[in-house]
Amino acid sequence: MPERYTRRRMTDRRDGRRLHTISPIFQLSPFTMLSPADAAVGFSDAADVSAVETWLRTRRAAGDEDISLIHIVIAAYVRTLALYPALNRFVAGRFIYARDAIDIVLPSGGAGAAEVGAMSVTVRFQATDTVYDVFRKINTRVDNLKADQSADRLERLAATLVKTPRFILRLGIAVLRWLDYHGWLRPGLTGKSPYHGSALISDDGAFHLPPLFRGINSTGALPVSISVGRIKTVTELDKAGQLHDHKMLDFAVTFDGRIVESAYVGAAFRYFRYFLSNPDTLENPPERVNEDAL
Repeated sequence: MPERYTRRRMTDRRDGRRLHTISPIFQLSPFTMLSPADAAVGFSDAADVSAVETWLRTRRAAGDEDISLIHIVIAAYVRTLALYPALNRFVAGRFIYARDAIDIVLPSGGAGAAEVGAMSVTVRFQATDTVYDVFRKINTRVDNLKADQSADRLERLAATLVKTPRFILRLGIAVLRWLDYHGWLRPGLTGKSPYHGSALISDDGAFHLPPLFRGINSTGALPVSISVGRIKTVTELDKAGQLHDHKMLDFAVTFDGRIVESAYVGAAFRYFRYFLSNPDTLENPPERVNEDAL
């Protein structure tokens, strides 16, 4: 496993380190494409999850009753970031940074966010986490929010903000965006923000919806959005002419094209599909963790 880069530089932010050795084309892209909307790229795909149902039945029989498909999806993406860390970059202040941690944003209804009355829950993971670590950390995060009766909720903050005069609200939001542009927002704010993180992962199939192409907000620093739909049965012919049923999971991805090229994304999500199709590979830590550029 390569040695992690830990020395902080003047150009680094609290939540990431600025990349100096990436291609000049990528370094220039935030100046030519000012908003994530200018650079957003989306695609849809599907993964064979026939083995997932068997794996889930086995784990539930062993006592992990609450473990579900969305935990496997999140664990698969965390494992993908361990191998392809450039997907964990973000653009801020016209520069490209490598995020220090893996922060996954779960919108309302996903993996317990609705249980605590929150529009979103952000959970921090390590690149070495297994699917059991993912399951435990999500449950711990949700339990902590339930126990913390004084914790701020985004809805409460929004309810307070909308009561203020428009010019004050616009000024306040402008100040927050200016602070975020320069990397001066407190970690306590970015840690609760649904617009800051490694990726937003939503289980839209739980609402009987197909995977949705979610846009990347121009506020904050969220480079990737992943939506999974419902599991469907697909019947295919094999080479011998025999019919076989496969359980397929559709998903849609939107990513910021300023941080990485499409070929890299294609290679990364090939492994993402592999991990979804082979959940047993997520039971142990990865054999290696790759580091992003300097």
